[in-house]
Formats: sequence, structure tokens, C-alpha cells
Amino acid sequence: MSLPYRLTGLFLGAGASLEVGMPLVWELTEELKALLTVDKLRALNGGWRLQGTGYPDAVMEDFVSVLVIPEMHYESLLGYLETQAVRNLSMRQPYLGLYAFLVEVVYQILRLRHTLNVDLIDHNLSWLEGIARLTQANAPLWIFSLNHDLVMECLAAKYGIPLHSGFGSGTITLPRRDATGRKIGELKAETVTEIQLASGMNFPQPGVEGINLLKIHGALDVFAYRDGKDFAKLLPEEQTVRSIIEMLRIAQDELLYVNPQRPYPIKTTNEITYADDDGVMQFLQRSLVAGAHKFDNRISQVLPKSFLMHFESHINFVSTLICIGYGFGDLHINQVLRDWLERDAERRLEIASPTASVPPFVSHLAPQVTAFPEAASDYLDKRTGVTRTRGELLERRLGVWRRANRKNPDAPEQFAAFMRERQAASVRGALERIGSQFRDDGSLRLAGQEATPEEWVRRLIRENELGHEDLLEAFLVAHERNK
Repeated sequence: MSLPYRLTGLFLGAGASLEVGMPLVWELTEELKALLTVDKLRALNGGWRLQGTGYPDAVMEDFVSVLVIPEMHYESLLGYLETQAVRNLSMRQPYLGLYAFLVEVVYQILRLRHTLNVDLIDHNLSWLEGIARLTQANAPLWIFSLNHDLVMECLAAKYGIPLHSGFGSGTITLPRRDATGRKIGELKAETVTEIQLASGMNFPQPGVEGINLLKIHGALDVFAYRDGKDFAKLLPEEQTVRSIIEMLRIAQDELLYVNPQRPYPIKTTNEITYADDDGVMQFLQRSLVAGAHKFDNRISQVLPKSFLMHFESHINFVSTLICIGYGFGDLHINQVLRDWLERDAERRLEIASPTASVPPFVSHLAPQVTAFPEAASDYLDKRTGVTRTRGELLERRLGVWRRANRKNPDAPEQFAAFMRERQAASVRGALERIGSQFRDDGSLRLAGQEATPEEWVRRLIRENELGHEDLLEAFLVAHERNK
């Protein structure tokens, strides 16, 4: 595709959302395995079996045998279930059912990362300010994301950037209900139909300012409906970070179907069951694509392969692609990137992550590839000219320390104790200096001081008291020295 001007685009993996508060694959795996221990899974399955559902013992025992393997992260576990479903046709449905259950758990972990940390996400979005600046030089800024999170939607809202997700066939209105089934409001969603997915998503023409965002592997706010053929993306009441995250809570807690014969709402696996305005049961299927067999025709997945096809097509709008926080573990994605680079010698791929290097599948295209072994925020700041204050830089370093020590339950108290002790030590030093100014008769040596003794004491304490930034830097230096 020949373009009249050169555009820079972004391709985002999990590392792009790390500094905002989202987990990497191994951190999410730790949470998943802590929640679903072998004993807990067996107990759950026993309860499900008593209710007439659950999974055969052979399937459950097969899964728990790999659950305990340390080298298997959550994508590997999901891939194992997919593979077993293909290998064992007689047990296909139980394996796929267990797969759907695990995807549901992953969804809930990610959802809670949003709803329980609204203020933190809002604050940490400033580390990705460079993305907002990239929109000023690219109309539009194409962003292709493998992430299920809503970080880019929140970023656009925080910086007042128009966001286009390819939806726009129309809108639907979903009734919000309380636990009794009484309607208490509405939640809107924009849609894209099966026909439009097959022909072309609703992105603006080149030259329109804003972000064109394509979520290749689904998202927390995207659902299939009408027998899984059409898709809906939830719309917030306001374009604010809080409202965008609040719609996830609303979808989870207030899109309900309450059977008059039962005293509680009906819940199903990996989908939302709700009642429409006529009281008829409807379904919203979650769109997350995860595992080792993404877009494999042998595996039934909610998100159609057309999302991947739109990525293959729309990547041709960009001449430089900045790849942030992606580990190059998805073969279907790697093939698209390779084909895109091979088609034009003028195209450039920039790779930014702490361990960035030229991946083997594009080693023959090395002159077109540049690796930047940096965190996302460091790379974006340098590329777009964002200048950080001393306090911001220290806060970023502290964030790295906290993530590195997330498994240490004593880390928060270690930090707090250090800050308390250093502050107390600085005050003690000031008091010692004050004490040295007293004569034997108890009077103060105040030659040249234009202040009362009380004012002079207060000023001396204030001058010797360490500020927060000084304390923070002292802590980080000590940690880096002892690392």
C-alpha cells in the first residue's frame, strides 16, 4: 500500500501496560495458581458434580497434573487444555469447558485490577504520556494491541484524544438491574456486525486525528451477542478514566437475569446472562482469546479470525511500527510483522522492552529493526521529548522496586521503616546541632541571628529535616547498592 505520508504506529504487548498497574504473564499466573490450587479445584469440581455439572475426574486430574508444573504459565495451561480437546474427541467438551472456566478466572483477575485500582491507574497513565504526544504527529495514530485491558481507552480519555475502535454499525442498550431484577438504569454499547467484520471495520479515513485502536485478542469491554455473530463494545457514561472502569463493574454486577422461580441471579461461565427490556434471557459472551491455539479453526473461540485479518490489513497504513512490551511469543502475530517488513525496505520496526533485541524471525531484516532495551515510559519519554521532574523519576524507580519485590510480604514495611528511621535521624541531627549552641549558663549563641531563640530552633529543625524526595532517593540508592 503506497501512502502519501509516513505514519508511525504502535504494537502493544503486556509490558506496555505494566507501569500503569497491569500484570505480566507470570504475575497473572501467580495470582491464578494461588486462587486455583489443586485442592481447591478438586473441591470445586466435587461440588459441581453434586449439582449435575462439573468435569470428569480423568479430565480434572489430567489438568492438575500440569497445573503444578512451574514452567507453565497461564497461556500454556490454556494451550494444554486446547490441545487435549483436539487429541481426545470423546472428552472434547469437558476440556473446552474447563478452558472456558479458566478464561473466566483470567477475566475476573484483570477486571479487578481495574475496578480496585482506579486512582492508581489514573495517576500512572502519566508514564505513557508519550503515546498522547505521538497522536500530535500522526493522524491517526494506529495502535494494535494484544492486551485485554482498557489502558489505551483510559489514556485517550485522560488526554482528551478521540478514540476509534472499529465499531460503529449502531448501538444497543442493555438494561441495568438490581438483585431482584428491577430495572435501575441502562448501559450502552456500540456494535459491529458479522457482515461488517467480513468487509471492513468502521475506522475513520486517513488524516482524521485521534487513535485508531484494534484489539486483536479481545478485551474486557468487548462481547459477542446474537449467537456470537455480532460484537458489542461497552460505552462509558462519560469520557473519564473512572467512568470507563466503572462500566466494567456495571456489566459484572448489574447486567442480570433473575428467574422469578429462583431467588438469585443466574450466572454462567465466561459470559454474562441478562434480561432484555422484555424480560427475555440474553447472553453476552466474553471475547478474550488466550492459549496456544489462537484463531485455530479446530478450537471454538468467541473472537473470529477476522480481527486478525484486519490487523494484517491495517498495519499497512504505518511505515514505522513501535513494538512495546511484546515478547514475540505468538506465531500468528510474528508472521504478520515479518510479512509487513518484507514488503517494503523503507519500513522500520522499533522494539522497546527491558530485554529488547532483534528477534530471530526478522534477523534477515536486521537493517530495518532497532532494539531499545528500555522500559516503556523511558523509551516513550525520550522519543517524544517528555521531561520528568526529579520526583517523577524517583517515583518511577520506586515502582520498579515494588514490582521486583511483589512476592516479599515485608517489602511495604521495609520501605516505611526506612523512611521513618531516616526522617527521625535527620531530626536528631538537627537537635544535636541546637544543643551545641547552648552555653553553660543555658543561653544561646545567637551572634548575627535575626530571630528569637524559638524561631531559630524551628528554622534549624526545618533546614535539617529531609524532604520526601531526599528520603526516597536515599532508600533507592541503598537498595541499589545492596541488590
